[in-house]
Amino acid sequence: MRTLLLLSLMMIGAVFTADLPTWPTDFRWSSAGRVPGYDCIIILELADPHTWSDNYLCWRSGKTNPGIRWQSWGPISGMRCIRILETADPHTWSDNYLCEPNNSPYKFSWSSAGAIAGKSCLQWHEFADPHTWDDNYLCANSQLQQREAVFPEDFWFHSAGVLSGYDCLRILELADPHTWNDNYFCWRQEVRDPGMRWSMAGPISGMRCTRILETADPHTWSDNYLCVPHSSKLHFHWSSAGQIRGRRCLQWRETADPHTWSDNFLCV
Repeated sequence: MRTLLLLSLMMIGAVFTADLPTWPTDFRWSSAGRVPGYDCIIILELADPHTWSDNYLCWRSGKTNPGIRWQSWGPISGMRCIRILETADPHTWSDNYLCEPNNSPYKFSWSSAGAIAGKSCLQWHEFADPHTWDDNYLCANSQLQQREAVFPEDFWFHSAGVLSGYDCLRILELADPHTWNDNYFCWRQEVRDPGMRWSMAGPISGMRCTRILETADPHTWSDNYLCVPHSSKLHFHWSSAGQIRGRRCLQWRETADPHTWSDNFLCV
């Protein structure tokens, strides 16, 4: 049962994998079928007769699947969704949504009247549709313009839920009863996603992992790892007995846990 729960939780956090496609350079829009060399989702409104059956939003093959989904009958529960609306089109576009995982770095926005100033945009153009589908854009903050996160200034460990203004990775040990279900390692939303992942079942293959161990805690902390892509400039070191001399450190503190979680630090 523990193995199944671990696998489920790892899937939920799958967006925090190495090498997500970069917006907008790794994305393409196609109104004429799938793009060779790209993975795609179909953008379909069944009620629209103007060849929407071959429209796709695509990202470069070999990149991590960003978990983007399309639904033409309302937002998808449990995801962050934006409405894709062309008010000039009479074919039931009012209930079409593009959704991304809640912890996705893209934070999409939509415009049916030209690109949004200050954002990087990708045009959605359906040439066969006469209802002004020539000025519609999907936009996001360009990841190329985002700076890399600086440790520890741009990071925070929080033992009481997700922090406002931050994107977060859940730090969970299912076997520990001391409120580890609401612990998060977070970074500022204005910085580039560092691509970290958490594992309760050993190091993650293909990533550089640091064991997060509190020897005084009996609740199976020996197989917990924080992992980053091999390309990451974050070379973490862990201490369960105070800060590491000569390194920059951030305290991980769970005040509800009696097993000496008051002197644990993540350092670089």
